[in-house]
Amino acid sequence: MKKVKTKQKVNTVVEKLYSIGQASKKLKLSAPTLRMYEHHGVLIPYKTKSGRRYYSDADIVRIQCMRHMIKEVGLNLEGIRRLFALLPCWEIKPCSTKDRKHCPVYLDSSKPCWTFSRVACRKDGMQCKTCEVYLMSSTCTDRLKTILQGIGYLQADKK
Repeated sequence: MKKVKTKQKVNTVVEKLYSIGQASKKLKLSAPTLRMYEHHGVLIPYKTKSGRRYYSDADIVRIQCMRHMIKEVGLNLEGIRRLFALLPCWEIKPCSTKDRKHCPVYLDSSKPCWTFSRVACRKDGMQCKTCEVYLMSSTCTDRLKTILQGIGYLQADKK
C-alpha cells in the first residue's frame, strides 16, 4: 500500500492509495475492468507521470457502488455514465448564466462533467477528482435522488 501526499487548496491530505493490482484484488475484479471504468468516464484514478494508476479508499467505495448498480439495479456502464451526467454541476458549483451558454456540459447531457476537457468551472488548476460534483456522484442510485432534491433540482415527493 502506498501513501501519497495530495495537496488540496490549503490543507495537505494523506490518503492510502492502492495499485491497480491491489485494488483489483480488494474488489475481486480484474485490472482491465478497472481500466474499462476509467475509459467509460465513470472513474478517475490517481495517475503518476509514468501512467501508473492508484486508487483511494473513496475510489474503492465508488467502484463498489457501481458494482451494486450493475449487479442489483441492472444498469450497464452506459446507464451509469448517463446517470452521472444528469448531475447538474452548474447548479452544484454554481456557474453564471454567461458560462452556461458556452459550457459543453450544460449543452450535452450524455457525459458527466469531468469527462469534458474545457469547462469554465475548472479554473485555477482545480482537479475533477476532488470536485464536489465528482465526489457526490459516488453515491449509489438510491441516494442520488435525495442529493438532487437537496440542491433544489428535483421537487420533493409530496405525500
